[in-house]
Amino acid sequence: MTKTTDMKWMEAILQVFDDEKRPLHYTEIAELIAEKGYRKSLGATPNDTVSSYITTDINSKKEKSLFVRTDRGVYILKSQLNGDISDNDLINDDDTETNKIINSFGIYWERENVYWKSNPDLLGRQQTGAINVNFKEQIGIYLLHDTRETIYVGKATDQTIARRLQQHTIDRLSGRWNRFSWFGLYPTKEDGTLDTTQNSHGNVPFANIITLLEAVLIESIEPRQNRKQGDLFNGIEYLQVKDPEIKNKQRKEIVEKIKWIDD
Repeated sequence: MTKTTDMKWMEAILQVFDDEKRPLHYTEIAELIAEKGYRKSLGATPNDTVSSYITTDINSKKEKSLFVRTDRGVYILKSQLNGDISDNDLINDDDTETNKIINSFGIYWERENVYWKSNPDLLGRQQTGAINVNFKEQIGIYLLHDTRETIYVGKATDQTIARRLQQHTIDRLSGRWNRFSWFGLYPTKEDGTLDTTQNSHGNVPFANIITLLEAVLIESIEPRQNRKQGDLFNGIEYLQVKDPEIKNKQRKEIVEKIKWIDD
């Protein structure tokens, strides 16, 4: 690791490209900035910050931008384009990651790593070197896991995910789970706080989105501790029918084998 400097974000991004001289995903750029010590502070959302700087440059400067996209979330400096990357490999501005519904999530977090008070802290960070984020005010979907499977899917709308999880440490599910996953809708700001001012995605309220996501997960996973079908899931189930062409193909294969034996 090089000695930590205090570059501005754009300077650090450009330095990483100068070091690597290849297409990079914005998460890898953020990791390399941390690894090489190009910034003293990474904030809480270094991945998002790098993505924002690059996409803003592309969208505002258009053809004068320093960067081009080569894949979803992957960029390279225009000055580094060579014969290995053609115009057909570049993608348009419309292919950017925008209007995310799920803004943060945690997979298989350990129950024992949380101090389960009435409003527990759910601490996480985006990468090594980033500051911790407390997701105690996050809303969304959560899953409870034991060592074998997902046993329960729940939603957090009127209450936070943290409060709902805390309730499951003292209710009928208390002894049935040791890990949990969560998916949150509130965006994380660079200072590590959550933007709780948003309550809809477009014209759809967060509460409706969360309820529908919960219903889809319950229907698809069928966790054994969920006692009812999810709300807003009124679809009619269809049973799969085997394509008759498969049987026809099998018959043809049998006929061909018989012909081969006869010959």
